Parts: sequence; structure tokens; C-alpha cells
Amino acid sequence: MVSRNLYTSAIRKASETRIRLGASLNEPLNIYDVCSTMEIDVRFVDINMEGLYVNNGNSPQILISSQRPYPRRVFTCGHELGHHLFNHGLKIDILSESDENSLYKSSDEILVDTFSASLLMPIGGIQSEFVKRNLSFNTATPIDFYLVSSIFGVGYQTLVTHCKINRLITELKSVELLKHTPSKIFKSYFGDVQKKSYFKIVDGKTSTKPVDLEISNYLILPPEFTVDNDFLEKKKETQEGYVYVATRTGISSAYSDINEKSFFIRIQPQNYNGFAEYRHLDN
Repeated sequence: MVSRNLYTSAIRKASETRIRLGASLNEPLNIYDVCSTMEIDVRFVDINMEGLYVNNGNSPQILISSQRPYPRRVFTCGHELGHHLFNHGLKIDILSESDENSLYKSSDEILVDTFSASLLMPIGGIQSEFVKRNLSFNTATPIDFYLVSSIFGVGYQTLVTHCKINRLITELKSVELLKHTPSKIFKSYFGDVQKKSYFKIVDGKTSTKPVDLEISNYLILPPEFTVDNDFLEKKKETQEGYVYVATRTGISSAYSDINEKSFFIRIQPQNYNGFAEYRHLDN
């Protein structure tokens, strides 16, 4: 059995990291910006693995596989950051779907998984996003949970599992939610697409932090927002919002005169390989 102290240590480290960054204990964080602030190089590589952490003296570096799904890379980066902060030295996380929820993970792996989840999905932050929208965990729909996963930049299944582990939802509710994959959610609300692709949802209560996408990803916005057509192409209008697809690498923006909100949209190439800090630069 895993010691309760292990989980406590991971959660405490996540809180300490937020304090060190000058961030609140509840706000969403961009993991690549976090690593950049902490002077840790993050590089995307075309290798069949999850990620790798190595520290040669004073040059810590995280490698993330560009082959993995977009939100999975985010969680993996948080996982590798955990190895760095807990001084684990060289760590290679091999690609293995069966290991994702394995009962046989080492204590180090459980520690950094818990750290990544706590850093990226603070319980108070999740609760706050539900309260903002007058949502109940018991009655919230799959698209409600998907919206919150978009806010924190993590996968839908990752958020649902995190909520179950932390008793925000019941086992029965998690089973119900996990019957709905992201592709099924997209099809239900926004119709068919030419190919499966990651999508993010932004609503009028979402914070004005930058939204990160890669080319071919979809962005769902309220109709009052205006975007730069050089970077995003409108595909359709639905009751849930306007559907845009990212078409060009670079930094764009969206703004609304109605609610006086604006935010940057940072778009990277599909399956980008290279340093994370350069991911939005147009070739």
C-alpha cells in the first residue's frame, strides 16, 4: 500500500511550486511556461515514448514525445517536472498504455503523477470553475467536464479520473462520464469532422490566459468573440458556440467588445519537434 505521506508530499510540492511562481493556488497554469520560468528546457521529439528527464549538472532538460496526444503531452511534462523537483535524476518513461493506471507503478512514479495532477488540476480551482458556472458535480454533463478540462489544459479522461480519485464525483458518475470520449462529445455537439482532432472550449467565464493549440485543432468560442482569420478558419456555427480550426503557426488573439475580454491564441505546428519556447514561431 502506498503511504499517505507520499501523496501529501506531492500535493505540498505542487503548492510550493505555485507559490514559487507567484501563482495562486487555484489558477490554471501552462506547464511549458512554468518550465520556462524555472529555466528548464522542454523539447518535443519524434520518439515512441512518453517522456524523459535528464539533468547534466546545471542543465535540466525534459523531452516529450510529439507522437502522444496533445493533452497527454501536458500531463507528461508535469510528470517529468516532478522528477526534477524531487531530485530523481535520469528518468525515462516508456510508452505503455497498460501502465497508465497500473497498480504496479513505483513509488517515484506515483509521487510525480500525483504532483502533476495536483499542479495542473488543483481541487480548489476545479471547484471554482464549477461554481462560476452554477454547475453541480452530480449533474454536470460530459461537455461541462470537457470545458473544465480545456480550462486546465488537460485531457477529458484525466480530469474525470482526478475528480473521482479526489471524491468530487462518485465511481458511478465517472463510469457514466467515461462512456463519452472526446470524439463522441465533439460529434454530439458540433457534428462530424474530417478527422479526429483535439479541441478546446472557451466560454464567457474562462480566464484571459493564452490558449495553446496546434494546427488542425479546433477551438469553440462564444459568438461575440472575433478572431484573426489568418490563423483560424470558421467551420460552423452551433448553439454551443462557433467552431474554428487552427490553420497557421503563430500567435493570434480573440477579443469581445461585449464583455471586454481578450486573450492570445498560440498555435504550434502539428506534431512539432523542437524546443517548447519556440513552438509558436512561424518558420
